[in-house]
Amino acid sequence: MKAIVLAGGEGTRLRPLTSTRPKPLMPVADRPCIDYILRSLVEAGIKKIIIATHYLSDKLIKAIGDGLEYDASIVYSFEETPAGTAGAVKKVEDFIDNTFVVAMGDIVADVDMTSLIEFHKDSKAAVTIALTKVDDPSQYGVAAVNEKGKIQRFLEKPKKDEAFSNLVNAGIYVLERRVIDFIPERRKFDFSKDLFPMLLSKRIPVYGKVLSGIWMDIGRPGDLLRASLEMVARRGKEGGIPKAETSGKLLVHDHVAAEDGVKIEGPCYFGGDVKIGAGAVVRRSCLHDGVSVGRNASIDGSFIMDNSMAGKRSEISGSVIGSGCEVMEGAKLVNCVIADGVKVKSQTVLRDATLS
Repeated sequence: MKAIVLAGGEGTRLRPLTSTRPKPLMPVADRPCIDYILRSLVEAGIKKIIIATHYLSDKLIKAIGDGLEYDASIVYSFEETPAGTAGAVKKVEDFIDNTFVVAMGDIVADVDMTSLIEFHKDSKAAVTIALTKVDDPSQYGVAAVNEKGKIQRFLEKPKKDEAFSNLVNAGIYVLERRVIDFIPERRKFDFSKDLFPMLLSKRIPVYGKVLSGIWMDIGRPGDLLRASLEMVARRGKEGGIPKAETSGKLLVHDHVAAEDGVKIEGPCYFGGDVKIGAGAVVRRSCLHDGVSVGRNASIDGSFIMDNSMAGKRSEISGSVIGSGCEVMEGAKLVNCVIADGVKVKSQTVLRDATLS
């Protein structure tokens, strides 16, 4: 079996963070977002994967490579003009010879692909849509299924008062080869907006199955912390940072150094070569590779990307900080999003701000 991973979107809701990296490479704990779905596919025995890419494709290809790290074969399809989710699959139809999987590369999906594929085969569906439950279904394709999992209704992004289910499209599909014949050539065409409603109108069997595992959307900056802390809760352990007073689960990589008097309240993620100065406090936060935190600084509910610095007595709360940033001594950030390479001057106070 083969898989197509769609990774061409621009991640506009994550700007300015996605101005310098494609959304599938946004870090979630210790891995890029796309890594979770790639590993889920490989664990299900799918070793031939094509990644359809467009935006900042050179960075994606450099980061993922040819698949040797995954014990798989990964090749790439480049779209000069985005053709929609289904259109991207139509472009590589010669790659597909039988039942295949399509997955979005910009969702966090550490899931059981094997059971989804087995359900698809047992139900004799033309398409099986992976489903997940959410509190607000208005941002997704909403499905209603019968007792056997056959989809009775499907509606893309309904208004809140029109949502008839909290089961939504998780962006992972198992499809039969014949379904590609319904996708028009040289025309923008989407799975949720176009193909699935068409198949249902023709009474072609479309089924849905609730995913087993962790699935999360990272559509907005704050979702990066939420998704990362979920991974810490799953894989983290107590302690692991000498000299620091710690509580809760931590996911800690090599060479994390803390001075005396540091307090850490988990869940937290710490990448390699993180340095935390004396008296600093870190709560429910992610500090990626090379981050340094000055003495008596406070980091609370924040996501700080690689090689950034929080100066002495700085306070960062509810914020997402890009790579290579400097938050200087005494600065205070509350609910802010800071693009890569930005310097925040000493004693600056920012609230609900986006800097790029």
